[in-house]
Amino acid sequence: MSRLVIVLLAFILSGSVYGKTAKPTLILLSIDGFAYDYLAKYKPKNILAFAESGASAKLLPVYPSKTFPNHLSIITGVYPQKHGIIHNKFYHPFLDEQYRLGAGKNDSTWLTAKPFWSFVEENNIISAVYFWPESEVKGQGSQPTYNIPYNKTDTAETKFNQIISWLKLPEAQAPKFIAGYFSSIDEVGHEFGINSTELVQAIANIDDLFGNFIKRLQQEIPQSVNIILLSDHGMMQVDKNKSIDLSTVFNEQVTALIAKKSLIVAKSTTQLFVYFDQEKIKKPEQNIILQSLIARQKLNANLYSVYQKNNYPSHWQFNNTLAITPDFIVEAAPTASFIYNNGSVSSATHGYDALNQPELAAIFIASGPDLIKGRAVNPVENIHIVPLMTKLLGLKQLDKIDGKISELAPILQIN
Repeated sequence: MSRLVIVLLAFILSGSVYGKTAKPTLILLSIDGFAYDYLAKYKPKNILAFAESGASAKLLPVYPSKTFPNHLSIITGVYPQKHGIIHNKFYHPFLDEQYRLGAGKNDSTWLTAKPFWSFVEENNIISAVYFWPESEVKGQGSQPTYNIPYNKTDTAETKFNQIISWLKLPEAQAPKFIAGYFSSIDEVGHEFGINSTELVQAIANIDDLFGNFIKRLQQEIPQSVNIILLSDHGMMQVDKNKSIDLSTVFNEQVTALIAKKSLIVAKSTTQLFVYFDQEKIKKPEQNIILQSLIARQKLNANLYSVYQKNNYPSHWQFNNTLAITPDFIVEAAPTASFIYNNGSVSSATHGYDALNQPELAAIFIASGPDLIKGRAVNPVENIHIVPLMTKLLGLKQLDKIDGKISELAPILQIN
């Protein structure tokens, strides 16, 4: 047994006055883009030791396997269609706007489900957030008591230090739920690829910082703590010979409609979310356009597929009448990617349908006094994290979410 595992066990089993009179503090940490495969491939010693001290599973992304939809599903317990952030880029016909990352800060219309920190605050529990997608959103309940919004300068070390500082506050001021987000693994994976020396170094760096964080918790923090370490999605290497220009998908007539905004296209590397202006393009013409798209797709079946509204794969959870649901989706085949204006292609990416794509599986590891040591469970969707966190904080389960406590109940020490 490694020294860190012994330290972890001593930490999570140690009792304190606080731990016997109140629920342990809950810390949720997300490492964006940390693929489940990285655990075996790169063997981050501190994260693996943490897994030995607690419970673990493959975490399955919701569709699409993009950062914002998945982080919002993790923190709301519902599928993207219910929380409203269905992609990093999509269109809202009622607002006549395309979504921009973090747009909920200025317009609460975008987010349509309550984040967990709001639920926590409404139960008179102090929460703290250090970066989380849409953590500044207004209009969906209370905001965190402590909230450090996203910026491009704060380092991972700064975030871990701040979490320790929050935990050292007097009990009446200290948060009992803390969420933190780390982006470096995703950024390096995109730029250099999943087999790069740069990714090896980035994983080693975050692993060292996480190991030091665990040691500091044991040495400096008297209260008991439950920790959930997870990611939002994995990563796939891109085949640069499978770049898809929009001229491959749309003929000249359709391209002209896009230019006139009769057809709105929300673009990403893995999907095109396409919306008809229902006033400008009536049903007969819509059908003609779709048939032209399908005909072109058959000539490029190895590159992409075309799906129509109300006939989306059921596991996407996209078959509904919501205005934000695209009229059709052009879906890149895994390892292919859409390019725009002859732009460059990332070395690796995510966003594809994660079903049957093991490279896109994320990590889930949970350790603490209320979690069973060494318990591995079947792959689980990330909508089930909220019920687990609700249980760990001793709160009443929410009845209007998609997540179920039964999915992760086997890892719990508590009833």
